[in-house]
Amino acid sequence: MRPLVLLHGFLGRGADWDAVRAGLPQAWDVAAPDLPGHGTATDLDAQAYTMDGAAARVVAERDGPVDLVGYSMGGRLALHVAVTRPRAVRRLVLVSASPGLRTARERAERRALDAVRAAEIAADLPAFVDRWYRMPLFDLPAALRRHLTADRIAHNDAAELGRSLAGMGTGAQPSHWGALAGISTLALAVAGERDAKFVRLAGAMAEAGGVGVALVPGAAHLLPAEAPDALARLLTDSLS
Repeated sequence: MRPLVLLHGFLGRGADWDAVRAGLPQAWDVAAPDLPGHGTATDLDAQAYTMDGAAARVVAERDGPVDLVGYSMGGRLALHVAVTRPRAVRRLVLVSASPGLRTARERAERRALDAVRAAEIAADLPAFVDRWYRMPLFDLPAALRRHLTADRIAHNDAAELGRSLAGMGTGAQPSHWGALAGISTLALAVAGERDAKFVRLAGAMAEAGGVGVALVPGAAHLLPAEAPDALARLLTDSLS
């Protein structure tokens, strides 16, 4: 069976991929783990809450190279795996994801912002999640936003999310822009057509080399929830 690993985004869990998995070929061996600090992946050793530690967990849980798909934070982690452990990845799909911030100053500013966000999470997780999904980036229908907000509150722990932000936030990730041209595996950057920021990022990754681009019509940022059928078809076509 073809091994496929799906990595979720910040605040999410492996179950976020259930609707996408339903549209994938049954012959594929699909895994969608909870990432450190999310869902059931809690009370881990400190190293697990870093990009290197999380990458090691992804690799350790599978035998041989895999097709690796990551959304947002999971996409950043998938790229980190491909850059630091190239033999572990057969094909790579980055969904609404970034190679990181280019400069040390940008990363420091983002770490400061993530520290503020961690404090907000600790103070009032429901209020934070509600604000998070009201950001223009997501542009979600009200019913889907309410569903996601309730799910995130029910399945996450505030302290664990803070640990994830500190070790795996965008500010904690090294920039992988310079590594894109050297990726030896087939790689694809996917963005929702209405997600202007990540459409630009996908184009910039393609210009940097080593990455193709695919857009999902009518969708914004949160593709696994917004457009699971379209994403499943895209993955089936690109990975087959």
